[in-house]
Amino acid sequence: MKKIILFLLFLGVSVQVSDFHKQTRKSESTILSEMLMETIQLGFGSEKLWSATSADNWGFVRQSATWARGNSGIIDSLILALKNAGYFNNPGVARNDVLTNVNLSGFGSATLTIKINTPTANIASTAYTGTKTFNHFFEIKKTGASIPSLQLFFDNPDTTLGNAGALIYYRLVDFGNPQFANVGDVITESYTGNESIYGTKFQTYSWKNGPENSSWISKVGRVILTEVDSGRQLCFRSVVRLSFTKLKEINPSNASNLETLKTFCGGNDQIYYVLAYMQKFDLPFQTTAKATFTTVATKAETICALPASSFPGAKLSYGIFNINGYVTDQLEANQVPSDYPSPTQGGSDFMSVDDAFTRTYVGLGALSGQTNVLQYEVSNKTFLDQVDNGTITSLSFK
Repeated sequence: MKKIILFLLFLGVSVQVSDFHKQTRKSESTILSEMLMETIQLGFGSEKLWSATSADNWGFVRQSATWARGNSGIIDSLILALKNAGYFNNPGVARNDVLTNVNLSGFGSATLTIKINTPTANIASTAYTGTKTFNHFFEIKKTGASIPSLQLFFDNPDTTLGNAGALIYYRLVDFGNPQFANVGDVITESYTGNESIYGTKFQTYSWKNGPENSSWISKVGRVILTEVDSGRQLCFRSVVRLSFTKLKEINPSNASNLETLKTFCGGNDQIYYVLAYMQKFDLPFQTTAKATFTTVATKAETICALPASSFPGAKLSYGIFNINGYVTDQLEANQVPSDYPSPTQGGSDFMSVDDAFTRTYVGLGALSGQTNVLQYEVSNKTFLDQVDNGTITSLSFK
């Protein structure tokens, strides 16, 4: 999704690559070490998805672009490192390398496993039904560790689209970034592929084992990015599960208000934040967003279906944003400026904000808009709960 990487923020992810011809005397292990040191640090970025210090009703919009930028680039950056280390110089040649005691900056001593043109079969994911076979595989594991820190499965070193796409798993805590030092055992799964409806390029990010602390406030969640409208807009959808108990621990000064909200929301401790927005790729990146909170398997236009007449703050939508961030919210559909993405009007290959919002919190196979909801975009309460309780087991290292 090159346009996402290039246009989502003004600062793109760039990996500085030395001239490969000057490195031909170096071993593949040395080249990979040098390349991966920078790739890992840049690829994961330095921003948390939704920090506790800025987690207001629209905190997800402000943080998500930076977070998605880093995650979007990591797959391409890792494949680039393998290409520049010469692993694809002989097309069609099978390789199965295990490189031990490779020192990666910020990570430490690692074992790298690289399988080129050596298919890995029966790989399941939360992002697609059944299993897939991938032509290439790359793994990073701390020396002496029992589980990997990163696994990447992909088909084509020149594109992550088509064929089986590209699938990656990683543990952020292992990669030495101070921003993620306290995220514990959170595991992130990301899948990139394409489809023929609602845009052609998509990426999905799902996670579990979030520590629910100030570094990572959610236990489980999913983000879906789709490049739509012939590459002119980004559709962002997400659902994140939060806990009132943990939120009060993170922000004790707001504990009383959170307890009141919990009571209004029916007393359930778990609450789900549902968000959809459309963003133009051209400056000034005008964005129209719709969001709500719910504690049940259905969602309403207002927080926990509270009447806006009695609770004015319960109606969040619509919010609008531009290059400078938040502009305003609580707009009616007809109050959204015409140069912003439309809340209600979609197109042949893209959703309106309303359609995206509806599609975000319904089950697999549900007819929503032009087509049934596919596996990679399922993000409702049932899905997240099943990831958390282990009913869905595919969000895990292979």
